[in-house]
Amino acid sequence: MSFKLKNKNDVFGVDSTSTFDTPVFEKKLGDGIMAEANRDGTIFVDKGLSPLQKKEAVDHEKVHLEQMQQGKLQYDDYTVTWKKDTKSPPRVYERANMNEGHPEFEWEAEAYKK
Repeated sequence: MSFKLKNKNDVFGVDSTSTFDTPVFEKKLGDGIMAEANRDGTIFVDKGLSPLQKKEAVDHEKVHLEQMQQGKLQYDDYTVTWKKDTKSPPRVYERANMNEGHPEFEWEAEAYKK
């Protein structure tokens, strides 16, 4: 009897868009959420996306990872903090009523532009 081994991406849940410095994990995300950038440098991408959608979502989230590394963008369970540059004061947004991902937010506009 023969069997087929799973590839390492399937075993560890790592998406093929992963790079050494940015692991991308597939998982079921909430309704309307395509991907999430995490403060630990990882990205979660929704399992139901097409390969093209995954690539676009990962590219978008990589911009957010860069923003976090630059100290421009931070978040926790309740707030998103945005600091446009080193001279501007940080602005804190409550996540409870926020339409996250909307291009009206400066950090999103920057990610959509790239």
